[in-house]
Amino acid sequence: MVTEQNAVLAGMGTASWSAEEGTAYEVALEGISHVVGAYSGLISRAEKAGDSTRARQLAAEQGAWAARRKSLTPADPAAVAVVTAEAAQTLAQLRSTR
Repeated sequence: MVTEQNAVLAGMGTASWSAEEGTAYEVALEGISHVVGAYSGLISRAEKAGDSTRARQLAAEQGAWAARRKSLTPADPAAVAVVTAEAAQTLAQLRSTR
């Protein structure tokens, strides 16, 4: 019996990446989410301080990270590894500017 849920899943096909690559991808996405969130806090602080130039700069950087999230794929493990490393480094830098 085909249910609505099964019909949706039936069209998905088979993943072209391993479970490990899928997990690494999810870790990278989580790192990006943390970076985007850290930017949100810094943007808010800049706006409250009346520093619109800094807020715009931070918002542009945040947007670049959000775009990376949209373009990242588990089928590119090299890019996933780069994003994971860069997210960790960026997050550390952003947290140190608080």
